[in-house]
Amino acid sequence: MKFSGRTVLFVANLFVVARQLHSARILAVIPMPPFSHQISAKPLWVELNKRGHEIVLITSNPLPNMNLTNFTQIDIGESHYVNSEINFIEVKFNRVSVVEFLTDYVPRLRDALVHRLLNHTQARKLYAPNSDVKFDVVIAEMLFMPAIYAFAHRFNAPLIGFTSLGIAAANEYVLGGLVLPSHEGTWEMEANTGSDLPFWKRLRNYVTFWHYLYVYYRDFYPGQQKIAEEYFGDIPSLLEIQKNTSLVFVNQMEGLAAAKPKLPNMISYDPSYFNENPKSLPQDLKQFVDDATNGFIYFSLGSNALSSHLPSETVQLFLDVFARLPYRVVWKYERELPTKADNVYIAPWFSQLSILSHANIRLFVYQGGLQSSREAIHCEVPILGLPLIVDQEYQIGRMKAVGVGERLDITTVTRNELERTILEIINNKKYKKKMIELKNIVNDIPYNSIERLAWWTEYVIRHRGAPHLRTSLAKQPWYQRHDSDLVIFLAILPFVIGLIVAGIIIRLIVSFDKQKVD
Repeated sequence: MKFSGRTVLFVANLFVVARQLHSARILAVIPMPPFSHQISAKPLWVELNKRGHEIVLITSNPLPNMNLTNFTQIDIGESHYVNSEINFIEVKFNRVSVVEFLTDYVPRLRDALVHRLLNHTQARKLYAPNSDVKFDVVIAEMLFMPAIYAFAHRFNAPLIGFTSLGIAAANEYVLGGLVLPSHEGTWEMEANTGSDLPFWKRLRNYVTFWHYLYVYYRDFYPGQQKIAEEYFGDIPSLLEIQKNTSLVFVNQMEGLAAAKPKLPNMISYDPSYFNENPKSLPQDLKQFVDDATNGFIYFSLGSNALSSHLPSETVQLFLDVFARLPYRVVWKYERELPTKADNVYIAPWFSQLSILSHANIRLFVYQGGLQSSREAIHCEVPILGLPLIVDQEYQIGRMKAVGVGERLDITTVTRNELERTILEIINNKKYKKKMIELKNIVNDIPYNSIERLAWWTEYVIRHRGAPHLRTSLAKQPWYQRHDSDLVIFLAILPFVIGLIVAGIIIRLIVSFDKQKVD
């Protein structure tokens, strides 16, 4: 059978029309400034766009080179200065705990970001009362800005949560998840967790964590509710909107994350955004690492914390140790070094994946960011962790637990301790071997992680939500969820019965004594 060119064109047009009929409009809201929050979501946007869906992304850090049809980025990038107000090095050296950071530092950043997002001209055009814009689903960053969930109510669309660093326990609790203050997966508790903790440490964790949640819900949500109503008008409780979340996409590697029961509507993913042919290094840097006959160390504290903010004595400590090592060092350092170091190459920014992919690298010294951890695993580079804040203590704890590196406290580390640990990791082949094993475990999954997220997104669109995947625990009071009222009743009941019995016995004894006297 022969087909004319006109027939072929007609059939092709039919396919195009059919695809458009099945396409959806997706609103994505990822307001946190760090680029790591954006890059982990990029593969999902690309995959959904490839499937014919239109995406509008509200972001404080637009993704470069995203020249896609039906893909719009609303840049609220002026909020970057808000994030730069927090000196993460200072927070660490002042020994501010994660709980204190979340209650004392984050609110200022959170409220400023939400105001700037909702007051942005292009964002206001979307949700204005007279706007006829429609969306089939809203994907919102589920971190510490619940006011943005109001977009789902405004567009009468299902809500999908998205998190780039593992789900926060406060959000997991809202959704009806299991929250355990002393479990190692509760990253808000930092290094205070574990399986064999003494009673008094578990008691302290319990009191600290539940007091944090109490303050979180008492102060945090009412403030966000007020901001949301300022822009959206009369809306339901943000807590209720969040409880009706259809799915949550959680960035965590199953082979590395601390295992525990999780919600049926919680979908783990691994962004796997790696380019097998990373960018070429600048010529001078390339020569520096190519000529490192004994290998080189890469040292970076990530994009939020600046090495140049370290106390001068700490900087000198690192320089003294580096000078004694037989290795070269590539250090993400944002100013001039206080003293000359012939074996150290500095710059304010590096193409990290390109450096970690180099054949001569021996060790990655870093702050414990999730994306950096994933890149280290991909490139099979052992790590030395110097955690600073938020989930980094947990990430490094997990890396150490599986045997791919060690952890040091940057505020108390000594020269001998740092040198000894670096030499141990580089010279002991067990760390490299364990890293190769971890990579094989992490990569051994029966599906493409991003295609799976796209399928679940389309599932929510097709069915206008996924209420059957939500647990009813989210709707129960805390005392019913944990059967606390029953436990308290059963604990008090024997005591009350004992008192009654004791009272009866005492009365009988008194009555008997009286009868003897009479």
